[in-house]
Amino acid sequence: MDWRDLHVLAVLHRESSLAGAARALGVNHATVSRRISALEASLGHKLVRRLARSTPLTEKGREVAEVALEMERQAYRIERLVRAAESTLTGRVRLTAPPVLVSEIIIPALSDLRAAHPDLQIVLSANSHLASLDSGEADLAVRMVEPQGRHNIVRRIGSVSFALYANRSIAGLPQHRWRFIAFDDTLAHVPQQRWLEEFAKERPLDLLTGDFHSQRAAAEAGLGVALLPCVMAEHSRTLIRVTEQQPDPRPVWLVIHADLKDAPAVRAVADLLIGAIG
Repeated sequence: MDWRDLHVLAVLHRESSLAGAARALGVNHATVSRRISALEASLGHKLVRRLARSTPLTEKGREVAEVALEMERQAYRIERLVRAAESTLTGRVRLTAPPVLVSEIIIPALSDLRAAHPDLQIVLSANSHLASLDSGEADLAVRMVEPQGRHNIVRRIGSVSFALYANRSIAGLPQHRWRFIAFDDTLAHVPQQRWLEEFAKERPLDLLTGDFHSQRAAAEAGLGVALLPCVMAEHSRTLIRVTEQQPDPRPVWLVIHADLKDAPAVRAVADLLIGAIG
């Protein structure tokens, strides 16, 4: 039995689809299928049901995958413990954060870190997905949702304010003629979306997107009024704030796996984030 095949099964279980597993592993679908087939052959059990539109795990497949996930967590813990014992600011640090914070705050702040620690490599994922620190997806995470997890060090490091912005042609219209740019169903649950729906009342939310960068571009193009992070919209040359009404700021949280809290490289990145966002 090859551990690499078990790892593929664990990722397939975690991602819940062949396509998701292939993306997470950085391989194609055929490689994932081949690894699963090899594992099935070595164990003598069917682990995956190969259907036309999905690849659910069998009962035995789920049992094996849960064990494989625990093996993966322990392997990553060994890696973290070794890294925490290092005394130099070198190596790789994996950071995940919402795209708007990456583009508007984190990337502009990285030049000072690079100048101070040129041997430090940052793997930066601009993703709203809540990456798992236990499974090695990230060493640190910046989140706008209060994190959970027994093995994490959590600290509130700042907040993000939102306001309504439009270009001058839209801003000059009477408010009853405003049309709004909002999130699609993937983010309809976030607090600022609910505030926008209440503010708009009967006025239309007729352009829906899945990210702030698209919303900013749409607002700059005169397609409506958008509720945007102030840190993003205030850099725009074409947008102006159209009302003083605004929702409560969203808190920003820093999450570090407890095993890495004293690792010098992780600590350096954490200090950068605290200074940039706080």
